[in-house]
Amino acid sequence: MKVAVFGATGRTGRLLVEGALERGHSVTALVRAPDKLGALLGRVRVVRGDVLDGGVVSDVVDGQEAVLVALGVAIKKADPAINSLGTLNVIRSMQRYGTRRLVALSAGSAQPGKDPNAPWYFERVVKPLFLKYAFADLRRMETSVRQSELDWTLVRAARLVDGPARGGYRAEPGHSLPGGTKIARADVAAFMIDELERHSNIGHALAIAY
Repeated sequence: MKVAVFGATGRTGRLLVEGALERGHSVTALVRAPDKLGALLGRVRVVRGDVLDGGVVSDVVDGQEAVLVALGVAIKKADPAINSLGTLNVIRSMQRYGTRRLVALSAGSAQPGKDPNAPWYFERVVKPLFLKYAFADLRRMETSVRQSELDWTLVRAARLVDGPARGGYRAEPGHSLPGGTKIARADVAAFMIDELERHSNIGHALAIAY
């Protein structure tokens, strides 16, 4: 399958590129700094540019069969809404070229209001004080994805941690999972590629956590 990856040099995006290549897919990656791909550089088609540039995004999506999105989010008020605006560029390009399959990374607890599954400290302190703009960015991204009429799947990950995949995770429809406080990036990347291939959760948003 010809797969475009957005956010390919991020900690999760890089794992998406590696995993897609291992499964025999052909990967096109949009990156601002190609050298950050390291040893992967010679194994993928690289388009240099910014996801906020709709023209460059269009060049990446043209000819692709599926798209994986794992973008960063706005942390401060002055930060650009990279996830929502970048994903909107991706969606528009997919609609233009007839590329249907989209799997996008989001986060648990991104819904408006309080999350009954989240620890009180996260809901009352961390989320409103430190992640306010990040979650607003993700909510706008999710709205664009849900309204796109593409064959989409949203993956709402718990707190992402580094380290090897360990399996044994839970993945269920919803915003978050009870007691699900973390998940390895490697497991999330593998799950996203699984979803890309099996098409079993089109039109669903899935929470994933241990």
